[in-house]
Amino acid sequence: MRLLRLIGKLLVFALLTVVTAFQWIFTFLISFASIIFNLLAGLFVLIAVLFRIFNVTTWSEALRPFLAGIVLFMIPIIGQSLVTITVVFREGLCDFIRS
Repeated sequence: MRLLRLIGKLLVFALLTVVTAFQWIFTFLISFASIIFNLLAGLFVLIAVLFRIFNVTTWSEALRPFLAGIVLFMIPIIGQSLVTITVVFREGLCDFIRS
């Protein structure tokens, strides 16, 4: 029984290294992409507000870039939630190895 548990812990340790590498890579990509997406989102919202302030467009036409900015803003947040799920999974693997 102890031998099977030891083999299981070794397999989980290999899986833990893969999950940790995935977490680091995904965290780097999300942090880099969030800068770009947040700049684009801010630009879209600024364009929508300025177009509406200067009466270039109607409310319904100004709503499209505003909603596009909100969607672009939400993409990194969704990616960060996936990283959080990966962290929870990695912590569960660590708890199994420590037991």
